[in-house]
Amino acid sequence: MEYYAHAEFRRMGVGVAGGVGQHWRVSEINREFQLCATYPPVVAIPARISDTTLTYAARYRSKARLPVLSYLHPNGASMTRSSQPMVGLKQARSVQDEKLVEAIVATSEPTGIVPRFRNERNNIIIDARPTTNAVVNRAIGAGSENMDHYRQCRKVYLGIDNIHVMRDALNRLADAAVDAADVSATASDLGHAEPAGMMARIQSSRSSWLSHLQNILVGVKTIVEAIDAGHHVLVHCSDGWDRTAQLTSLAQLCLDPYYRTIEGFAVLVEKEWVSFGHQFTLRNGHLGHPDRFTVVRAGRKR
Repeated sequence: MEYYAHAEFRRMGVGVAGGVGQHWRVSEINREFQLCATYPPVVAIPARISDTTLTYAARYRSKARLPVLSYLHPNGASMTRSSQPMVGLKQARSVQDEKLVEAIVATSEPTGIVPRFRNERNNIIIDARPTTNAVVNRAIGAGSENMDHYRQCRKVYLGIDNIHVMRDALNRLADAAVDAADVSATASDLGHAEPAGMMARIQSSRSSWLSHLQNILVGVKTIVEAIDAGHHVLVHCSDGWDRTAQLTSLAQLCLDPYYRTIEGFAVLVEKEWVSFGHQFTLRNGHLGHPDRFTVVRAGRKR
């Protein structure tokens, strides 16, 4: 089975006249990966946004990962994804980025334009990071959206820690599981009573693994409920290829039964993880990681 972006967009109704996706269009502005090296060559964007606007909007997002369509629900609500904005200490803004987000919100309107008198902030910008992390990133020129400039949207921080914290928690979890298995085997050999169970040892290991899972699932619940109610959701973390992919993938599994089939699940992995630049080699260590070994120069032969 092969993944075709155009076919998946058609399945969701993107660009179909008279349908929920009539105010969306497919753009091939990134076909040579010149706009964003880690984005797919084909993306779906609001029809009223030109490729020129995309070029300027991309400059405002980390690694040029601007907001593009991830999933379009049959009720017209959308899930889009991006990376963090380059706000910085001076609170920089981008009119093009703001127009892009506004156009995304307007795609569910019959005319494709949000009425000016509407002031409800029902749509959500999900920042997957802890609030502190987002604020600290301003020191390196990044940060999070200033909601004064994004009409019809509100901000939700999920408090999901970064990959380094997750890796440490997983290592602690693995150590606790191994210890529990060893203790259980020893007790069995000696004929002693079974010690505390696996879950008890995991909870006492201070890995926080279950807390991390809880934060992710709470975030998915927030996204699913918003989209099911007909509201738009923009999801991002820092670079938008770890926590963002987790959230968008799990939300789509909940929202669309197609992704719960073998074919649909393969499409989901290809769409949300492979085409959007998840660093499989680095995260899984298939080819080794430079931090895990030391290069020693061989002595010269005499």
